[in-house]
Amino acid sequence: MPTKLKGMASLEIAIIVAIVLIIAVAVGWYLYTTFVASVGGQPRLNVVSAEITGASGTSPQLRLILVNPGPVDVEIGSAEVAGRTVSLSCTIIRGSGSGNVIGVGAQAECTGTVSGVQVTPGTMLPGRVILSGGQSFPFNAVVRP
Repeated sequence: MPTKLKGMASLEIAIIVAIVLIIAVAVGWYLYTTFVASVGGQPRLNVVSAEITGASGTSPQLRLILVNPGPVDVEIGSAEVAGRTVSLSCTIIRGSGSGNVIGVGAQAECTGTVSGVQVTPGTMLPGRVILSGGQSFPFNAVVRP
């Protein structure tokens, strides 16, 4: 009388082990990518105020108040107003940082001369702050006399 096999054959065990390994690799990859995304932060910057003063003069001045909410320090590269590049010089008002580097949670005042742009008091000019890494943050600057 032939005997019936009880339990699993080696092929069935190999298939189950392969499925478990595939699931384990998928879960591990998900956990790894989630961890990497949470550790490396993208720079953020809030433009609190933007104004251009001295519109009646020959060299209007751009004045920006910037806040870095985190999660990383940011380095200000330049600004662009109405298509023209403006070199900025920053002073830390509150928090940490030095030069054009604004620390996490810090507030800074950045100024620069806007040349080659016709400004009219009472209007707004579009612009953007450009970080040294290439990220940009838009603003609208109010033109004051």
